[in-house]
Amino acid sequence: MTYIQRINYRPSLEALKPKDQRFLEEHFDAYGAELYFEGATVRWEHIEEVEVAPAPRLAGPAGWVVKMLFLRNEQRYHLGIFYGSKEIVLPNITWDVAGYVLKNIAYYTSQPVEYKGPEGLVDLSEI
Repeated sequence: MTYIQRINYRPSLEALKPKDQRFLEEHFDAYGAELYFEGATVRWEHIEEVEVAPAPRLAGPAGWVVKMLFLRNEQRYHLGIFYGSKEIVLPNITWDVAGYVLKNIAYYTSQPVEYKGPEGLVDLSEI
């Protein structure tokens, strides 16, 4: 199994684009006790697994218009945080936002958190 590798520094918003910073400031908060996203809170010790997957897009002309005009040709991702029988999904986020959220999990959690998704977002380990 693959797990998120713990880190010893708190991630910074400064490396992100202003649009990503605004999104995170409006929708996401991470602090010592828990993670907050859109009204849902999860204590760090309850997080068991995180999964990142490319967000699907429509095929054909409509999909192309959305990709080029609204997403500015950026691939988007869905990030799921699983705890107990529940989950929080952060939909249609950028690569950098996904990395920032994962790095917060790597910083705050004290137990191993299983990871499924593309490599390169956060440091990983095998246990």
